[in-house]
Parts: sequence; C-alpha cells; structure tokens
Amino acid sequence: MGQDKNFLARAFDALVAGRERQARAYVERYERDYGKLNGKLTKR
Repeated sequence: MGQDKNFLARAFDALVAGRERQARAYVERYERDYGKLNGKLTKR
C-alpha cells in the first residue's frame, strides 16, 4: 500500500470520478425539472 498507483490506475479513477459527477449532475437536473417522485411508478 505504500506504493503509488500507476498511471493507468490513476487515469481510470479520474475517469470514474468524472462520470460519477456527471451522473449526479444529471440526476439533480432531472429532479429540479420534474420534481421528486412519490416512490410510485404509476398512479393507479
């Protein structure tokens, strides 16, 4: 564990973190536009 991550591992981690931020922003925008659902998929 004392060894630093290699370049590919750091690049992959950065890519995953970027996608995670993008997904979180997408969900926040969806909730702003459409509001949070009541937990029901349909209103039957």
